[in-house]
Amino acid sequence: MQGMLASGAYASIATFGRPAIAGAQATPEASPVASPAPTPFDGPLAAVQEMTLPTTEPTTMDPGVSYGDDELNLFWNLFDGLVGVDQVTGNVVPRVAESWDINEDASQYTFHIRQGVMWSDGTPLNANDFVYSWQRVLDPNTLSQYMDALGPIKNANAIINGEMDLTELGVSATDDYTLVVDLEGPTTFFPLLASTWTYFPVPKHVIDDKAEEWVEAGNMVSNGPFMLTEWSHDQRMVIEANPNYYGEKPTLTKATYTIFADATAQAFTAYEADELDYCAPGGPDIERINTDTSFADQIVRFELSNCYFVVSDTSNPPTDQVAFRQALSKVISRSTLADTIFKGEYLAAYNILPANIPGNNPNAVIPESVDEAKQLLADAGIDPSTVTIDFTFLNLEFNTTVAQYLQSTWQDNLGITVTMNPIEDSTYSDWRASRETEKYGVYTGSWGSDFADASNWFNQNFTTEADHYRNHWSNAEFDTLVNTAATNTNTEERNQQYSDAEVILVNEAAIIPFLRGRAFRMVKPWVKDLYFQPILSVVHLRTIKIAEH
Repeated sequence: MQGMLASGAYASIATFGRPAIAGAQATPEASPVASPAPTPFDGPLAAVQEMTLPTTEPTTMDPGVSYGDDELNLFWNLFDGLVGVDQVTGNVVPRVAESWDINEDASQYTFHIRQGVMWSDGTPLNANDFVYSWQRVLDPNTLSQYMDALGPIKNANAIINGEMDLTELGVSATDDYTLVVDLEGPTTFFPLLASTWTYFPVPKHVIDDKAEEWVEAGNMVSNGPFMLTEWSHDQRMVIEANPNYYGEKPTLTKATYTIFADATAQAFTAYEADELDYCAPGGPDIERINTDTSFADQIVRFELSNCYFVVSDTSNPPTDQVAFRQALSKVISRSTLADTIFKGEYLAAYNILPANIPGNNPNAVIPESVDEAKQLLADAGIDPSTVTIDFTFLNLEFNTTVAQYLQSTWQDNLGITVTMNPIEDSTYSDWRASRETEKYGVYTGSWGSDFADASNWFNQNFTTEADHYRNHWSNAEFDTLVNTAATNTNTEERNQQYSDAEVILVNEAAIIPFLRGRAFRMVKPWVKDLYFQPILSVVHLRTIKIAEH
């Protein structure tokens, strides 16, 4: 999931590594050691099973269009894909598909669709809905922001490039209850990928009738445990239990999302006033929460599966020189940024892949040293007093704080001049797209795991072909390693290939990591059976109960 250093850090699923984290009680930082599954709450329940939460105005409520903004808070409650991720175990579990078969080299998956699944309006849902929905993502008229998620499916990239027709996508419904997916090559992680929102089905019968208005309350039809019943733009959204849901019915009957301009900065005040049952605070609120013992039984902390980094234009002097980029990395004191400036709200990041992603290499590090940074510039014949670089960042409090620290660090330690270029969130996408051909110096970016696999990071973002961040970096050895790893069915070899690739990526310093996110979640004591994973850690309502209080 992409971002230009947004303050609300992204999180995720995980079939590997970290245990789930249970809400509604004080919980220690997640550790890589597996923990026993929590015991579901079985005490007396409140007569009214409703919950209030914060969000921001969605960028889009179309899962086939979204690149993964705050609308994810709603998507996992409104829609079910073929498979999902159990928030307690982190394992892939059946959803609309009751089972699936994999051929010998993991290049073809056959999903067996449950009979009797319906859309929230009672219309039957079957395998053809997935064929339509996935082809729709690749239709240029859809304006999908995350076509790349379908990249492993046979012919998807050729369709994206305009070389093939949508009907040639490697997905077919051999009958109403059998979906066959052919992939470009062996793809052992495909079930993880298929659990993400871009793979959710969308209702053709509604889209044909309502076009882009299909996402509005009163029009939207979904297939998850809840359905959208109100969307008062910039005010609130309401979802209620879906009476036609095929799966286990949720205990909650209703959830109301209050829309904030900046939920991270604003929602805690409403939480303290008991206007919200949950929030994800940031900044000064966290300082107070950490020192106020009255909140001890309400805060949940865990490490997120993401990374914040500096992106350099490797085609434009002086950031076209590896030595200069390495010098920028060496003078950053990540512990100062994480522990002093942000007071422990974030963690120092020295490598790119999070600890819960297989193949991560904690030894892929450029050591911090001001003296060594100065020597790098001298050896490269760079006179820092003659160097000016342009620094672009989002004009938000968190981003500005980071940018001011980096400007000061680079200027004071290296003697270069850093000019600041703050831009608004509304213009970021266009700005970054224009970097395809327009020069720049550096900007701040971020990525959060969409699923627990290194391909989601390296193959989708950093290869010569992907160039997701428009930094024009190209390394043949890196490309070979990650492209080979993507289709390697030998887990040990595959992880080593990604580990070796991370050494190259970090050492080349086209991407300079500096922070990783920590989640701080406030949960009222009466909210029970709320679970988080470090990947895409939004609130899944399907397990939640409201205790008598």
